[in-house]
Amino acid sequence: QDLQNFALEQQHFFPVDFAASGSSQIGGNISTNAGGIKVLRYGMFRDWVQSLKVVTGKGELLHLNKGLIKNATGYDFRHLFIGSEGTLGFIVEATLGVTTPPKEPQVMLLALNEIEDIFHLFHLFKNRLTLNAFEMFEQSAIAHVENQSPARMPIDKTSPFYVVLEFESQSSLDSNSESAAEICLEKAFENNWVSDGVISQNSQQFKELWALRENISESISYRHPYKNDISVRISQIPQFLQQLKSIVANDYPDIEVISFGHIGDGNLHVNMLKPENLSSEEFLKRCHDVDQKMFAMITQLGGSISAEHGVGLVKKPYLHWTRSQEEILLMKQIKNVFDPHNILNPGKVFD
Repeated sequence: QDLQNFALEQQHFFPVDFAASGSSQIGGNISTNAGGIKVLRYGMFRDWVQSLKVVTGKGELLHLNKGLIKNATGYDFRHLFIGSEGTLGFIVEATLGVTTPPKEPQVMLLALNEIEDIFHLFHLFKNRLTLNAFEMFEQSAIAHVENQSPARMPIDKTSPFYVVLEFESQSSLDSNSESAAEICLEKAFENNWVSDGVISQNSQQFKELWALRENISESISYRHPYKNDISVRISQIPQFLQQLKSIVANDYPDIEVISFGHIGDGNLHVNMLKPENLSSEEFLKRCHDVDQKMFAMITQLGGSISAEHGVGLVKKPYLHWTRSQEEILLMKQIKNVFDPHNILNPGKVFD
């Protein structure tokens, strides 16, 4: 957030953004190649890292890429350190790129009739507007947000799924950008893809609509959620959600699942909430059981067990669901080159 504010003071814009921007650190963002809510338009954190200074596990100071845009002189080690979770070296300096601020962004909230309709909406709005973000959350998440925060739904009709999309209002294909958004909304109603919707008319409404999405994590924290951060191809999201709900409902119907995430890039945050009458030990055991079945499903779909939160210790036992044994061996060999004595984050990512 300090970086974002500083960039704005200079009439620039640092576009990578998270609900936790006030507490997340730049080094951690680089080390996990974080994405956040605007990947759809601006990409991952690595897309904004122009150069790095790092100190390896052997004590070597490396200056990687030196801020160049073009540099075709062999391997770009910068991208090895981005996403390496501190296992290869200390990031001691980073040069980051900025861009121009978006013009008059607006937010639209839509209530979906069916989860499958989300792709019709995505293609409709992506083709007509400059999308900054395209987010999804469930009705069950809104119940917690309204219970734990001042945020309130501005539409009357309830739906199992909602979409929040942010678009640059002066960059649509129509000369009148607001009418372009309204034309899209009318078409969505005509095709019965949505049951209700609203467009922000001022900065206050802009913040209020985003709060419905951004307050989800905090609103469920009192239920001690067990979190997963997965990704599949965008077209597979309905199948994934349906199969996950079936797994949990059949095996542990007392566990509530809250899913939300970045539909524009296939990243979902899956939260299983602990029942009040269940011990922490038994809850964790059940969650690990669900993990095995969910990760097997993700492997079949060609997805990832960690989209942007990294591997660390928690996901280390499950790395093989996403990475082959050959890949893991190569990763270990790369670590040995930069950290032969295994002093940087030992035990993280792999043993």
